[in-house]
Amino acid sequence: MFDCKKIEAVIFDVDGTLYPNYKMYLNSSLFFILHPVLSTAFNRMRRKIRKIDYSENFRELQINILAKEIKKTKEEAALLMEKYIYGQFFSMFKWIKPFKIIKKLVVDLKNQDIKVGIISDFPVGKKFSYLGLDNYWDIVCSADEIGALKPRPESFIFAASKLGIAPEKIIYVGNHYQYDIIGANNAGMMTAHFSLFKKRNSKADFTFYDYKKFLEFVLKLKTTEK
Repeated sequence: MFDCKKIEAVIFDVDGTLYPNYKMYLNSSLFFILHPVLSTAFNRMRRKIRKIDYSENFRELQINILAKEIKKTKEEAALLMEKYIYGQFFSMFKWIKPFKIIKKLVVDLKNQDIKVGIISDFPVGKKFSYLGLDNYWDIVCSADEIGALKPRPESFIFAASKLGIAPEKIIYVGNHYQYDIIGANNAGMMTAHFSLFKKRNSKADFTFYDYKKFLEFVLKLKTTEK
């Protein structure tokens, strides 16, 4: 059992963790219907990038790979990504709302002197404004800033460094087992898997689908003697 008194921060994934997973899939499915070739190429590009350790210019790396996938020039690929991926796709978040408990949860954590943060594989942009979650976080990190995608440990180490807190003093919350839980574990963080079902032989420290129970879990760790 880890040292309960050392918990100083909780970092969250966004998509499928702060709002229902099915809404993310509805958005993605609609976008695929509108732009099947670009969507497929973008997904292939992201799978390739997940295997790369780090890039100082993450946006340029994406453009270079996407250009090859869609057989366009880098200039054309950059325009397509800016207009449709960073533009139209993210504007669709206007219709998504987070779980009602999220705002209260974050406030309750901060009232316990626990810092809260975000790691997102996608640009944050106006997403948090659309979700109504602006100004709730101590840090917000996106892949464009980090230079890597989850489950690369660089994503989690970057966020820990930005908070000024050692990874082992942080609980990471995410819905994707491989990207979130395994990635955060490999970076030395504690993990909470947001899932209806506990994965067999799960490496997560806690599996839940009720944020009230997650808060109880964190507060218990915060107050329990070693």
